[in-house]
Order: sequence, then structure tokens, then C-alpha cells
Amino acid sequence: MARQLAQILKELRLKAMAIAIQRDRAMADLERLSQENVSLKEQLADCKQDLQNARMEIDFLTVSHRLADSPEHLISARRRLQRMIAKIDRCVSLLKEDAEIS
Repeated sequence: MARQLAQILKELRLKAMAIAIQRDRAMADLERLSQENVSLKEQLADCKQDLQNARMEIDFLTVSHRLADSPEHLISARRRLQRMIAKIDRCVSLLKEDAEIS
């Protein structure tokens, strides 16, 4: 009977060790997948930003082409748009600064 009990305890220890190894592997996988998830979220954010920039560029070019009837006018129209956008950005910055001060 004592031998059977010792054998059962030995088997239980082996099973507990196997379960502990599986747990450690699962924890390592979880950590790796969590890091991969963070990395993929960062890549997604970058891709979304690139997409937004590309869409803005499309809009910018569309407006430029509508304003200009020839290639020479296209260049001046694009420069004019860039200056207007820069002025708008400066105005927005000033408004933000004013809101922070108030």
C-alpha cells in the first residue's frame, strides 16, 4: 500500500511538472503575442497616418488641378495652396496657444 501511494505521488509530481511546463510555455507565448500585438498596433497606426497623408495629398492635387488650367499655373496654384495651408496651421497654433493661456 505504501508503495502504491509512493508511486501515485510520483506520478502526480510528474503530471504537476508537465502542467507547470505547459503553463510556462503558455505564459511565454502570451508575452510574445502581447509584444507582437503592440508592434502590429503601432504598424497599423503608421499605416493609418500614411493613408491619411496620401488622401490629403490626393485632395491637394485635385484642388491644384482644378485651380490651374495649364502646367505653369499648376505650380503657382500648388504654391498658393501650400502658403494658405501654412497660414491656417499658424492660425490654429495661435488659437491653441490662446486657449492654453486663458
